[in-house]
Amino acid sequence: MTDGIVVPFEGPGAGAGDLTWGQQKVWTLMRQAGTSLSMGGAVPVTDGRTIGDLASELEFFMSRYASMRARIRQDADGTLTQEVSGSGRAVLGIVDVADGDDPGLVARGLADRWDATPFDHAREWPIRMAGVRARGVVTHVVVTISHVATDGGGIAVMLEELRQRDPVTGQPKNPEPAMGPLELAALQRTPAGRRHSEASLRHWERLLRTAGPLRFGPRTDRGEPRYRRAIFQSRALHLASKAVAARTGGPASTVLLAGYAVAVARLTGIAPALIQVVVSNRFRPGLADVSHPLSVNGLLMVEVTDASFDELVNRTQRALALCSKYAYYDPTQLEELRARINRERGEIIELSCLFNDRRLGIGAEPAGPLPPRRELEAAQGESTLSWGQPFPTYLDKLMVQVEATTDTVELEVQVDTHHVSEDQVQALMVDLESLLVTAAFDPNLPTSWVPM
Repeated sequence: MTDGIVVPFEGPGAGAGDLTWGQQKVWTLMRQAGTSLSMGGAVPVTDGRTIGDLASELEFFMSRYASMRARIRQDADGTLTQEVSGSGRAVLGIVDVADGDDPGLVARGLADRWDATPFDHAREWPIRMAGVRARGVVTHVVVTISHVATDGGGIAVMLEELRQRDPVTGQPKNPEPAMGPLELAALQRTPAGRRHSEASLRHWERLLRTAGPLRFGPRTDRGEPRYRRAIFQSRALHLASKAVAARTGGPASTVLLAGYAVAVARLTGIAPALIQVVVSNRFRPGLADVSHPLSVNGLLMVEVTDASFDELVNRTQRALALCSKYAYYDPTQLEELRARINRERGEIIELSCLFNDRRLGIGAEPAGPLPPRRELEAAQGESTLSWGQPFPTYLDKLMVQVEATTDTVELEVQVDTHHVSEDQVQALMVDLESLLVTAAFDPNLPTSWVPM
């Protein structure tokens, strides 16, 4: 940093108390991964915003959202407490780029450093923000937020409320902020909150007691790097999933999930499919505009045999409804339940196959007529699979995330290559795409799961 501006803030929701269920889950994942699982990055500034404007935005975030003012301490016995401040000061960093240097590279370099540097949650606010200037003009804003303070849905809430501010006063459109983390944590401790959790745990127990133990085969040492990330981009998958969704009357996300279930079953030879699906609990009453993390894993089981693809989409939709309904639970009690069932069964029930549609409803609705078959099949030839930077560590064996795009489906595949090889990832993506393209023209397509 070449400079910084002190940004005073003041907001409601101050106090000390427990973490919410969502925060507890994220905290555990952060400790296992050894990072803050931060979100954000470097964004070009093209609308003439100044350092003063960025300082105003930081003040808005800090004042509006109690989770941005929370510090978390862990006692010697492991007890977690969050303390939300009613007022304080944050710092907007300023980076002045030397003449001849690329401000974009400087901004991305800062974003990478911040992403790689864990937050000190006991002493540091969970948001870092800086403006990058070239010759006195702001070219980029860099923001990094710890995952324990928000999630993808929370960031969407923050950006939308920022956009809707009064242009003169800077005040939010809705003067009443959403429920803060201390309020929600208190509600989750009430009898009604406990009943929600207990109902969810009963759903998990039913599935865990009937599921086969394995999702993937034994580990095969394939050398380093072990933990890989790949990006699969497919216009054909976008068009096909929309077409099937229009025919079946459900969202395209469900179509993709159904195809993923079949493709994984074909890859592994294991059915029914048992998949952890990331669920945002913002559909629950009073939680739509909450900024702190509410996305947790729900458990979905779907039988992929003896059905047409359209019937499988319907099965997946019903299973997904249960998965979402029962994705609201105390994560500590869930881990205790899983450990007990593993002991009683004498085997570990593997849950390392995941699916996360991060589009937050964007492009999720059925749309458009079915394109000609030759056009859809030709679009398959445009698809690409590229491998990115490896992970230093990874907690699961296979996860597919659907990213927001306009005219393609972009899948980020995170994989432990000692359980799913790079060639198998390639085969999985090709099979998923081919399956949906074929299903777009054949509603009676059988969902055979014979291994590839």
